[in-house]
Amino acid sequence: MILDPTLFPVFLAGATALALSPGPDMMFTLATAASRGRVAGLAAVAGILSGGFLWTLASALGLAALVAASEHGLTVVRFAGAAYLIWLAWKTFRTIDTLPAGEAASGAHEAFKRGFITNLLNPKIGLFFMAFLPQFTNAELSPVWLQMLLLGVIFFAIGAVILISIAFAGGAASERLSRSKNWRRGLNGLAGTTFGALGLRLILTGNST
Repeated sequence: MILDPTLFPVFLAGATALALSPGPDMMFTLATAASRGRVAGLAAVAGILSGGFLWTLASALGLAALVAASEHGLTVVRFAGAAYLIWLAWKTFRTIDTLPAGEAASGAHEAFKRGFITNLLNPKIGLFFMAFLPQFTNAELSPVWLQMLLLGVIFFAIGAVILISIAFAGGAASERLSRSKNWRRGLNGLAGTTFGALGLRLILTGNST
């Protein structure tokens, strides 16, 4: 068994809540699909997922190297990750009514390139996965880097389903988010609560990897 069956349901719930929050990737997909059509929206999704997966791989290997280099590496990662997640929670609640800007790409090729490059060059994605994924690993079952890699793939699979649905919904989803403050508050509140809960979990539990 590679993944811990007691932690996996919590991971699925958290990953789904985070994927549903209206962040930059969602807004870029929305704007592109609404203005340039379904194909361009799907191309944006492909670029986003490709760039994000490279960060997942880098995060998994980087964590493994850090832990191997220092016996205190895991503790450092745990508390740094907790601080980052709690900061994300505060930032999300502070702007709970706002909708991230999403500038559309001009076509399918441009949409893929922009989604890929934007994610690849964003170090916050790597920091997020270094904070989020280790909480759901168990070093007694299999190598931590392998578990993180598998969890990252599952996380992006969940995100892919949501973003592809948005690409198909296009304009209707964009209009709903832009017009409904309650809808934005609900999704942002869900994301903020999830960030905060995961951050506190890292602080309160020593068995995070």
